[in-house]
Amino acid sequence: FLTAEDACGGTMRGSSGIISSPNFPNEYHNNADCTWTIVAEPGDTISLIFTDFQMEEKYDYLEVEGSEPPTIWLSGMNIPPPVISNKNWLRLHFLTDSNHRYRGFSAHYQG
Repeated sequence: FLTAEDACGGTMRGSSGIISSPNFPNEYHNNADCTWTIVAEPGDTISLIFTDFQMEEKYDYLEVEGSEPPTIWLSGMNIPPPVISNKNWLRLHFLTDSNHRYRGFSAHYQG
């Protein structure tokens, strides 16, 4: 069971874990640029379930690659629906601007 709260990005292995924005549940940093890659066993898919989501609409966002559609842009104040990978990896890219900060996101993944 892995936690990526202190690190800004990295590779997550293992069948389950939690990925949160830096500082969560406190406010994330301005100008954050974090990339996490979740890698499951070959042949497995990954489901990513958001438990918390709060970002400045359009300016701070989480980009998710490796699912259908190939790139999903998430922003704003609503918890997004679960994301299911179509291969054995997902990549999360978290970007924020130099303005307004919110709680960010926390998500649980499962291989």
